[in-house]
Amino acid sequence: MTTTKIVCTAIYVLFIAATLITVGVGQYIDLNSLIVVIVIGALFAAAAKGEESLVQKFGNGAVRAGWLGSIIGIIAVFGSDGFAAGDLSMLGSAMAVCSLTVFYGYVFKLGAMILD
Repeated sequence: MTTTKIVCTAIYVLFIAATLITVGVGQYIDLNSLIVVIVIGALFAAAAKGEESLVQKFGNGAVRAGWLGSIIGIIAVFGSDGFAAGDLSMLGSAMAVCSLTVFYGYVFKLGAMILD
């Protein structure tokens, strides 16, 4: 791992953190979504075959986990009482949470691309 990769990764993390702080970091934090992406990404990295490094495999797995988590979240939203009742206040926050898995997946993927 070169110094350039480490510096670029640090700048990437700081830039993402500064952006989230600027727009309000609270709406971008959901521990369950983060756990889904990290665990499935790590399992994918451990199990996937190929010439890619573990970092690349983790990044690819994180994106796939993000989309899988989003689909699970959308199904949960459509099956909820808030959707059936047409309560938009419940749906907005639920849709935001199910979108976070995709966000986390791509954040990890871009970080993996820079780091590898």
